[in-house]
Amino acid sequence: MRIPVSRPAFLLWLLALCLCPGGGAWLQASSRNLAPDAVSRATTWNSYTGDLAALQDGQYPPQETDPFFWQTKGILTFEWQGELPLEKVRIYVGDIGNNFQLRAYRGGRLDPTGTVREPEGERTALLEENSRLTDQWVEIPFGEGILADNLELRTLGSVVIYEVEIYVRTGDTAVERLGWGQVKIQSR
Repeated sequence: MRIPVSRPAFLLWLLALCLCPGGGAWLQASSRNLAPDAVSRATTWNSYTGDLAALQDGQYPPQETDPFFWQTKGILTFEWQGELPLEKVRIYVGDIGNNFQLRAYRGGRLDPTGTVREPEGERTALLEENSRLTDQWVEIPFGEGILADNLELRTLGSVVIYEVEIYVRTGDTAVERLGWGQVKIQSR
């Protein structure tokens, strides 16, 4: 005996099977951009042009916006309340790209010149990105379990930057696997 199955129900079942191939629940971490809420500053040891606040305003090409330009190299610092689990940093780079280094810390602060860290704090991550990409997003992912309450984004040479996004993990969302019977019932 053949059981009639509607095309939408079959497609929904196939989608559920592809998204949740194993048994049990499937967990996916959600995240949020912390940069607009972080206190940021540029070190004064190296000269730059542009508005630091523009790096966290959500405006980047092709929108009309002014870039932040390090003439040689420099350090941007970001601080926030409490330790949070870092996921990734995204940087929208303009027509001059360069190498980046990320340093995540728990405690401690870099002084305004960018030459002394007092107190030192505990460094929880040191990541390098050497692709020297231009006119696009550069993404630097953190490993699991990296906690920090401040971050240093170091440019290792001249660079044009339009936007910086710092993503933190905010929790897990459980997506339950649906059996074929549940899919058929929901499509009625």
